[in-house]
Amino acid sequence: MTNNHKTIIAKEMFRLAGDGRKSKGIFKYSQVELANRLGISNASVSNMIAGKWASISEAMWRKVENTLRIDIEWNTAETANFVALTELLETAQADQLTVGISYDAGVGKSHSYKEYERYKKNVIYVECKKYWTVKTYVKSLLNAAGLKAEGTTEGMLIEFTEHVMGLEDPIIIIDQMDKLREGAFDLFMDIWNDLFRCSAFVVSGVPALKKRILRGAKNDKIGYRELHSRLHKSFLELNTIDLDDVRAVCIANGLTDEEEILLINNRCEGDLRVVRKDIKKYFILNKKAA
Repeated sequence: MTNNHKTIIAKEMFRLAGDGRKSKGIFKYSQVELANRLGISNASVSNMIAGKWASISEAMWRKVENTLRIDIEWNTAETANFVALTELLETAQADQLTVGISYDAGVGKSHSYKEYERYKKNVIYVECKKYWTVKTYVKSLLNAAGLKAEGTTEGMLIEFTEHVMGLEDPIIIIDQMDKLREGAFDLFMDIWNDLFRCSAFVVSGVPALKKRILRGAKNDKIGYRELHSRLHKSFLELNTIDLDDVRAVCIANGLTDEEEILLINNRCEGDLRVVRKDIKKYFILNKKAA
């Protein structure tokens, strides 16, 4: 990894936590909270920000880059869904709303949440995994909040809820919730009840999430009717990806060839992940040709 690359990462860390000498209120995290989120020592965070890199391994730089979702080769485009989701998240956070989003993969849901979390304060974002146990899920919530994840599941949950209660207009975004196992999935209602009127919530996933909640509510499965009710028995509909979205993503990332944009739009079948891959492939092939 080049020093220029490391400088970009260090600047992002400084943007999030400062240099440790200024008031935390100016920044998203304190250095201790950022260290907890990254899973590294406070000393390492301080050294990386201060430019003292001799003891920082390449593996640690990569870990920080990936955890903070820094991609120096990609620019975010304001697609229709990106704009709509950003406005929704702002409204939900300000008014402590609970929102359900269950829509196709590849339309920009996760990317929009991650960008929102990156630049807004008091946003707790987790991207769920199929293999998570209840304890792993709870640990992920604490890490996302900048808390040290250790102790019993019960103790961590208490620490998490007490922390969120002290935040100003927090929002908890549980992405790919459809992947959670039953035990972790069921935990949502306990967290919601503890933080009612303290926090906004967004639960999001592919269409399987809506089907799972509706099926559970119909079969009177414990917690599912309550969850369906908290979501006001509705799920937000997003937009399918169209040519304007594909063009916006291409142009934001330096691809202005209209013929190539049309080809990418025809190939992607409404999936922005395919668009991203095709843009990177275009530049690789053109670089080789040159």
